[in-house]
This record gives sequence, C-alpha cells and structure tokens, in this order.
Amino acid sequence: MGSVDGVGAKLVPYVVVAALLPILFGCGGSASPEVGEESSLTVYAASSLTDAFGELKANFEEENPGSEVRLNFAGSSTLLTQLEQGAPADVFASADEAKMNNAVSDGLAQAPHIFASNRLTIIVPAGNPAGIQSYRDLANPDITFVLAQDEVPVAQYAKESLTKANVVYGASFSERVLSNLASREADVKAAANRVAVGDADATIVYTSDATPDLRERVETIEIPEELNVVASYPIAVIEDAQSPELGQGWVDLVLSDEGQRVMEKWGFERAG
Repeated sequence: MGSVDGVGAKLVPYVVVAALLPILFGCGGSASPEVGEESSLTVYAASSLTDAFGELKANFEEENPGSEVRLNFAGSSTLLTQLEQGAPADVFASADEAKMNNAVSDGLAQAPHIFASNRLTIIVPAGNPAGIQSYRDLANPDITFVLAQDEVPVAQYAKESLTKANVVYGASFSERVLSNLASREADVKAAANRVAVGDADATIVYTSDATPDLRERVETIEIPEELNVVASYPIAVIEDAQSPELGQGWVDLVLSDEGQRVMEKWGFERAG
C-alpha cells in the first residue's frame, strides 16, 4: 500500500497540470483567431466605387497597421444576392437605397449612412463614330446602345431619366432608345468598357465613371439637369460582421472629411 500511495503522490502534480492544460491553451487559442479576424476587413461595394474605395483602402491600411482590406466590387444587386446567400462580409456599400433597404429589412445590415451622391452622363467612343450630339440622339435609328443589367442601380436610374425625357422628346422617346439596346452588361464598369473599346456607340453611366483613364478613350455628353437623376449611396456594417470594429472604422473613414475628399476627387458629390 505504501508503494501505491507513493506513486499516487508523485502523479498528483502531473494530473493537476494535465487538467489545467485545456484551460490554458483554450484561453490562448480563443484570442488568436480574434486577432486574425480583426486584422482582415471585407468590403462589398458597388462597381462604380472601384477607384475611390481603392484609394481609401491604401489610406485605411496605413492608418491601421497590420490590417488588410479585401474589396469585392460588383453590381449592387449581385452583391445583395451574395449577402443573402451567406457570403462573409463586414461592410456593404450600395449604389442605391433600395438594395440597402432590402439588406436592412432582411436583417443583413445595420442602420446605413448616405455617404455620397452621383449623377448620370452619356459616354461615346473617342471620335464619336455614331455622331451622337445630345441626349435626344440616343433614339436615332441604328445606334448601338448598351446598359447594365436591368436590376443594377445605374440601369434603373437610366430608366427613370429616360421616362422623364418622354415629356421633352416625345412619349415614345424611352421606347425608341431602348429599341437600340444591343446588350445588357454585368455592371456599369462593364457597360462603360464596351463603349471604350468601340463595341457600342453609347451607354449611360455615372459621372464618376468618366475617370481620367476612361476619358482617354471616350467622350462625354451631358444629360440635361432637369432630366438627370441623383443617385444616393448608402453604407452599413454587416450584422454578422467578422470584424465589426474594423467595419465601423471603414464607415467612419468614408464619412470623414478625408473620405469625402477622396470621393469628390473621383467624381462623387458629398453626402447631404
């Protein structure tokens, strides 16, 4: 019995340590993933925000050492579908309030903030081979016209503007313009590229899409102010964000004076 008790006494310290190991490693293990998660930020943003958010990404990563911003650009309708299907994201920035309202009502996004506005313009290839001089000319026969997919905000804004123009250019104006529609592109950037490479005579994009790089390959034609449409851009942190603090930090940056200067630089108008 003495020898058994002696063995038992020797085992006690090891048993205690073994019992504590899960607790010790459990504490350390739970902290590491949190740090890793918080160092990565995933932003879902309308394709028209590509240049502005690309610049803000560099600013954010500089101001938050160790962080990485992952930007996913697409049409707002596509982004909303991805979120509805459970795609992981921390922030959603839409090109219209309708898509954001859907995200909020579905419990996907927190209360949004309007951070920018935009307007529409027409672009044609450099040299303007179809001789389009005004908004009215989009209804001319034999114009190869392209637009983003119907559910994409820019296409819905274009439809609203064309409907307004029926009062000025005749009740069938919008119908005649849409009869020239040759294709529907994935998003506004894709539609703009079709014109830039000369595959189409014209499209309607946001004024912010006429970037310096694009202007080397296209010409712009203004849509009269009374026939134009103001696009509002909301942004929100995702309810199930993996990095909620970084997500809020991104929203704060976009709404800040610094963020608003970057938005203006890329052709957007300040919020409010």
